[in-house]
Amino acid sequence: MTDPAVTAAQSSAFTLLLHDVRRVAGVDLAVGALMAADADHFVIDRLVGVTTEGLRDLRIAVGAGLGGKAMLLSRPVQVQDYCSASGITHDYDAAVRRERIRASFAVPIRLPRGPRGVLWGGLRHECVFGDRVIGNVMTVVRALERDLAEELTLSRRLENLRAAAGGTVTDGGRAAGDAMRSVAERRRLVGICSELVHIASSIPDGPQRQQLDALVRRLIDEAMDGVPADPSVAAAPGGRRAARAGLTAREREIVAEVALGATNREIAAKLGIGAETVKSSLTASMRKLGVPNRAALVAVVLGQERLR
Repeated sequence: MTDPAVTAAQSSAFTLLLHDVRRVAGVDLAVGALMAADADHFVIDRLVGVTTEGLRDLRIAVGAGLGGKAMLLSRPVQVQDYCSASGITHDYDAAVRRERIRASFAVPIRLPRGPRGVLWGGLRHECVFGDRVIGNVMTVVRALERDLAEELTLSRRLENLRAAAGGTVTDGGRAAGDAMRSVAERRRLVGICSELVHIASSIPDGPQRQQLDALVRRLIDEAMDGVPADPSVAAAPGGRRAARAGLTAREREIVAEVALGATNREIAAKLGIGAETVKSSLTASMRKLGVPNRAALVAVVLGQERLR
């Protein structure tokens, strides 16, 4: 599965992180980059506290220099004096000297899915960063990783709800420069849309349901400003005919609950069946429709053949 690209919201959050790192570590500058998960390099495009343009748009290969080593090892690394340090490549010494960086640390940013990145903090004199400094940096980095992970989860839920309201993953998706919703605001909109989809599911097809579906799609478009559609919920092979003929009424009922974000245990409690029964039903539904995961199942069943 292709990982989502870096969004404007993620880039903005990353810039704020650099300001926090500079503050908690007491460094002269903080720079960094986010990149798609499958990239083999990154380009420094976020800079705080620099005095020259030497580091801007510097292309760093994974494994090269201090940041590339941190990314390769998946852990923080530091040097007392960058240009004389052993254990790192020196492909980028000219840019580092131009900025007069001496002591530096690099910290990777990783997610189970989605973008990853690396940040550097630097001083213009030699120094050994203690465990407390690195620990403070890791605290703010972990907070960003949690926010980015939640953003990905919210994006998947919003795409599922869009499908439940008769939309597709190609609806919305405005330009990355548009206004961005905070994670907290998007979380609130997920709750509202879930309630509206639940209400709509109890109304027969007609003008009122169409109005509710349109409202859900509009709210999701607002929540998803600048966020690319999650490819995991793209319509899978099978189409309208398979969705109509392949699943039983109970299977479609369970998929409808999945679209609302319910867990297997929650679905089981609501429908009065066992959690293992729910799991088996979903597995059978995915096999019938030839889809790889729950999100794709929801997209096919609700996006191409809305539940009645």
